[in-house]
Amino acid sequence: MSEPLTAASRPRAAHRSRRTIATASATALLATLFTTSAGVAFAAELPETYIDTASTVWSYSDDDTDPAAGSDDRLSWTTSDFDDSEWKTATGSFGAKNGAAEGIGDDFPITTLLNQYADGEAAPNVRTFHFRTGVTITADELTELNGLNGTVTYDDAVQIFVNGTQVAGFVDDKVDAAPEAERNLMYAGESNGSPITSTFTIPTESLHAGENTVSVALYQDRDTSSDIYFDLSSLEPAVTPEHASFDNLVMTIGGDESARNLTWYTDVDEAQYVQYAAAPASGAEFPADGATTVEARGGETTSGEQNRRATIEGLSENTTYAYRVGSDALGWSDAQTFSTADFSGDYNFLFFGDPQIGASGNVASDEIGWQDTLDVALEQFPQSEMLFSAGDQVNTASSETEYDAFLSPTQMQQIPVVPVNGNHDVGSKAYEQHYTTPNLDTEAGAALSDSSSGGDYWFMFKDVLYLVINSNNPDIDAHEQFLRDVVAEHGDEAKWSVLAFHHSIYSVAAHVNDENIISMRNELPTLISDIGIDVVLQGHDHSYTRSYLINNGELANPDETEASNEVVAGEGDVLYVTANSASGSKYYDVTAPDAWYASVINQEKVRNYTNIEVTDDAITITTYRSEQTGARAAVNSVVDEVTLTRDDTEAPQLTVPENGEVEQGSDFDPMAGVSAVDNTDGDLTDAVSVTGSVDTATLGGYTLEYSVSDAAGNTQTATREVTVVAAGAGTGPGENPGGGAGDGSGDDAASGGSNDSDSARGELPYTGAEALPWLIAAGLLVLLGAAFATTSAVRRRRAHSA
Repeated sequence: MSEPLTAASRPRAAHRSRRTIATASATALLATLFTTSAGVAFAAELPETYIDTASTVWSYSDDDTDPAAGSDDRLSWTTSDFDDSEWKTATGSFGAKNGAAEGIGDDFPITTLLNQYADGEAAPNVRTFHFRTGVTITADELTELNGLNGTVTYDDAVQIFVNGTQVAGFVDDKVDAAPEAERNLMYAGESNGSPITSTFTIPTESLHAGENTVSVALYQDRDTSSDIYFDLSSLEPAVTPEHASFDNLVMTIGGDESARNLTWYTDVDEAQYVQYAAAPASGAEFPADGATTVEARGGETTSGEQNRRATIEGLSENTTYAYRVGSDALGWSDAQTFSTADFSGDYNFLFFGDPQIGASGNVASDEIGWQDTLDVALEQFPQSEMLFSAGDQVNTASSETEYDAFLSPTQMQQIPVVPVNGNHDVGSKAYEQHYTTPNLDTEAGAALSDSSSGGDYWFMFKDVLYLVINSNNPDIDAHEQFLRDVVAEHGDEAKWSVLAFHHSIYSVAAHVNDENIISMRNELPTLISDIGIDVVLQGHDHSYTRSYLINNGELANPDETEASNEVVAGEGDVLYVTANSASGSKYYDVTAPDAWYASVINQEKVRNYTNIEVTDDAITITTYRSEQTGARAAVNSVVDEVTLTRDDTEAPQLTVPENGEVEQGSDFDPMAGVSAVDNTDGDLTDAVSVTGSVDTATLGGYTLEYSVSDAAGNTQTATREVTVVAAGAGTGPGENPGGGAGDGSGDDAASGGSNDSDSARGELPYTGAEALPWLIAAGLLVLLGAAFATTSAVRRRRAHSA
C-alpha cells in the first residue's frame, strides 16, 4: 500500500465550497482546555481534511482484472492486509477522455491518465478501476470525531469502502443487482455526460485509531463510453459545530397565495424551525419576540446531509415578512424577506425553460447565466409572484454542486418557486429532498424506482388552478385520474386552468420524434382539452415554440396558417408553450420547422425568459431575450407575444320586475327596475329593448318582452305580464316591484313571466304561517255549528217524546 498520510504531513486543504445562509459557518472544533492529574492538556486539533486531490497518494489498478480473483471474499481487496504493492501509485485526479488526459471539461482536470481501454488502444473499455489509500487517525482525534464527510466526483458509478465495509455508493444499482462474483469487474452506472459530484459520510463506527484503509471501485457504464473520471477531493472531520450550516434554502409555492413552503439543507441532525414576522424597519434586528415559530420536519438526504422543510400558512395580503431558519441551540440563518400582494385580481409570474446547470460542462458559467436571467427578468418585472421552472433544474440528478449553483440566487429564497420534475432531475431523491410541493400525490406520476423522484401536485393561486405532473412516468392513466379528480373538485373555483409538465409534446427540435414524446402526443391532448385546460407550459427541447390553438390533438381552426398575437379560445381549445434555455447551458437546433402545430418558432441560441400576465379575461404570454447577442438580440427585446382570451358564449344577466298590476290612469314606465350586466362588456342596461306596451287607460292584461345582446352576440330575453285594474282595486306594481333574472331559455317562470293565477293578479302565494289564523277561525265556526246542531236535535227529540 502507498504511504499513508498522517495528520502532521497533510496540508490544510480548503473546505468544499457550499452556498451557506448561516451567519457563522461551521468550523473545525476549537481546542478546549481540560485538566488532568498530570496538569493542563489540549484536546486534539483536527485537520481540515484527511484526503485531498493534490497530495493524497493512491494505489490503483486499471488493467481490467478482478483484484479479489482467487479469494472467497470478493471484498478482500478493500481490507488492510491486502497486498497492493504491484499496483500503480499516483495522486489524483484520475481520468481519460478517448484515451487522452484532456477533453472532459475545464471543471474536470486530469492529473493522472488512466488506461481507458482493456487492450490499451481501443474499445472495449476497462470495466472497473480499483483504488486504495490509507488514512491515519489518532486515538485523540477519534474521540473528537462524529464521522468523516467526503466529496467524490466520478463518471460513471462508484462504490466506497472503509476497512472492508461499504460506506457509500452512487449510480450503482446495477452493481447491487449483479451476482456477488461479478461485482468487482463489470459495467455499471448510466451515461451521465459530465462527471457527477456527490457527498457521503463515514460513521465513526467504521473507523479505528491508526491506519484506516479507504478503497474505491470506479465503474465504466459500457464498453464504448468516451470517458472515465475519479477524484475524492476531500474527507473532512465531522464535528458538532458551534453553529449549524443552512444551505440551499429555497422558497416554493404553497397550496394557495397565503402559504409558502421552505426547504433547506443542514449539517446537523437536530430539531430546527422557521420563525417569521412582519418585517421590521430597515436595519432593525429580526423581531424574535413577536415571531411565529413553525417546527420543521426532515431527515437524512441521499447526499449524506440533513434536510428540513416547513410550511408557512395564514399569511396576510400586501405584507412584507422577515424569516429565518435554525434554532436557539444551533443558531439562526441570516434573515430573509418576502412579500405578499393582493390575494385576488391581476398578477404576473415568470416562466423559465430548462436551466440545466452543468449541461455545458461548466457549472460556474451556467450559474452566471442563470443568475443573470433572473436579475434581468426581475428588474423588468419586480412584482412577479412566482418563478416557474419547466424542469431540468440541474444536469445530473444527484449533483449537489449543480444544486448549489441553481439555488444560489437570493431570489430563490424570496419569491416562491414552482419546480417541474425533468428527465435530468428524476434520477435521484435530491429533487424531492430539495423542494417541498403542495398537494403532492406520490401515486400519480409515481417515482420509477426507489432511488428516483416522482409525484404530481397542484395548487390554487388567485383563482387560477395550476397542475404539475411528472411526465417522466409514462402511466397516462394515473395522470388522468389525478387530473380529473383535481379538476372535478376545484375546477369550478378557477377562472383559468394551467397545466405544466417537462416533456414538450408540441416542440420542434431534437426531441420532437422521441418515442415517449410521440406516445404522449397521441394520448394527452384529448384529455387536456376534455378537462378544460387553457394553457400548457413545457420544456425539454431547448428551443422556443408556441402552438396554434389545439383541440383534441388537432388544429382548433384548420384554416389557420399564420401566427397571431391575439387568439380566442373556444371550448376545448388549448395553447401550448415550450420554453428555451434560461441559463444558456444548452440549445437544440430546430429539426421540424414545418410542424403543423407550430405557430411561432424561435432558436437564436440566446437565453430567454417568459412573463405571463393573468387577468380575469386574458392570459398574456410574452417571451424576452435576457442577454445581448448581436443586433437582433437586445436584452429584454421581445421574442414572441400572444394574448389568450376565451370565446364569449355567456349571455348577459337580465333583470326585470315581477308580474304585477297597475291602476287605471296611472303612469307606467316599462324600463323602471330593468337592468342588464355582462361579465365581459359590463353594464348593458342602456342596450335593453322592450317589445309591447301597456295602455293604462284600458283595463286588461298586457305582455312585455325584454331582450339584450352583448358584443359577442349572446342574447338574453325575459317576459313580464302587467294587468291594468280599476283605481283602488289592486296593489299595483309599485307595491310589489319584485325582480327576476332571465336565463335566455324562453321559460316564463324562469324569466319572471309566470302565468300562475295568484301571481298574475299581483298576489303573493300563501304560506302555512299566513293561512293559520283563517284555518283556526274556520275550525271554530265548524265546532260551533256542530254544537248548535246537536243541541237542536236533542230539543226536537224531547219535544217529540212529550
